[in-house]
Amino acid sequence: MMLSRHEFLSEVEQIRTWREMLIGTNDEQERRTLVEDTVGKILLACWHGVKSEIVGVLRGVVNQYINDEPVGHKRMYRVHQLSHIGGAFRQAIDHIQDRGLNPLRRIMDDAEHRVSKHQLLLTERAELASQSNEARHTLKRKTSVSAEPPSLVEVNH
Repeated sequence: MMLSRHEFLSEVEQIRTWREMLIGTNDEQERRTLVEDTVGKILLACWHGVKSEIVGVLRGVVNQYINDEPVGHKRMYRVHQLSHIGGAFRQAIDHIQDRGLNPLRRIMDDAEHRVSKHQLLLTERAELASQSNEARHTLKRKTSVSAEPPSLVEVNH
């Protein structure tokens, strides 16, 4: 997935918004989630830029290699060679050691799938506050019911 110019500018604007929010908060959990979201967006934008450059250079090299005028009848042989080289690259990628980069990949994947840790934190806090309010309301009802004097029906039984 490559970012269009509009998408890229939208991502930059989101980073600016999170930066302003980060400056304005002292809550450590909120700061941590905002930093993680921001880093994820920045990593993703950088990755898209690097990937775009690599794809462009590879496309140019491959086109030059395959469509070279003197090649003529060897074109299919060169296509077959490039296929083998591509297979070797795919196998090498599967064997790359993590070297501690897994958290960065997860952060970047979250950014790509538009998962905001900050939004998840805010949603969780809202749900906890709602549950707490419901519990208080239930406790008040139980307290007010038990504070009422017993009715005649309850006394006679």
